[in-house]
Amino acid sequence: MNNELTTLTNRSLLLVSGSDSEDFLQSIITIDLSGNTEELLSSCFLSPQGKLLNQFFVKKEGNHFLLDLHKKSFQSFMEKMQIYKLNSDVDFEEKNDLEVVVCLEKEFQGSFIDPRNIDLGWRGIREKSNDRSNSDNYEKKKISLGIVEEGEDFLSGEFFPIELNLDYLNSISFKKGCFIGQEVTSRMYRKGKPKKRVFSITSNRNNKQGDDIFLENKKIGTIIKSYENESVAILKTDTLPKIQKENTSVNINNEKANITVHIPDILKDYAI
Repeated sequence: MNNELTTLTNRSLLLVSGSDSEDFLQSIITIDLSGNTEELLSSCFLSPQGKLLNQFFVKKEGNHFLLDLHKKSFQSFMEKMQIYKLNSDVDFEEKNDLEVVVCLEKEFQGSFIDPRNIDLGWRGIREKSNDRSNSDNYEKKKISLGIVEEGEDFLSGEFFPIELNLDYLNSISFKKGCFIGQEVTSRMYRKGKPKKRVFSITSNRNNKQGDDIFLENKKIGTIIKSYENESVAILKTDTLPKIQKENTSVNINNEKANITVHIPDILKDYAI
């Protein structure tokens, strides 16, 4: 049921503390921490070339911060932080006694609306329990919204954040001061329409990660994540006028298929 708490066992929690912790994070991540009144924020850590290296949530608690990131990314992220901290008074500690829980339909104690999209429900952190609920409904909801995550669905450094729609998922501040990768990110944002973006699609076949999509013998995209006949694909934006009709005929891995591309209203003026 969608109103049950779901434990996300693929997440790790990192405590960032020290007198310089806020200034340190503010200088390197994509979201603005100034004036943060302990709400849950979605953010990224980019390469100097603007590629997305790590994706996470950040929650201020008193004088320190909790970061919620994918388990597969934890070690590499820690190594990068140790390099960038230099002489800053910043400490890092993995919190193995805590876990991340979500609920699609109702608020629960200590929870916050997912800052990326209200339809993802509520997200919170609690002491670790023995609950191991099925997360399939949550994953299907993310796919229906066209949301994919680093660590689980694609490799670190594979995409620019704007290609993943993170500019419209409240994960990048274009008003704060500098952060790593800001120059490239701001330039892409100002241009208005990137060459590629991710979209939710439905089709008449069950796709799998890595399947290529062809239109008129030209590759136009790739499946990033899939569950049965629903997928998230990264598509060339200049092909959208040709494939935005319902049940457009394409080829996926040399098989004829029909797809429907779901373009959020907020992106229609920028994607087509």
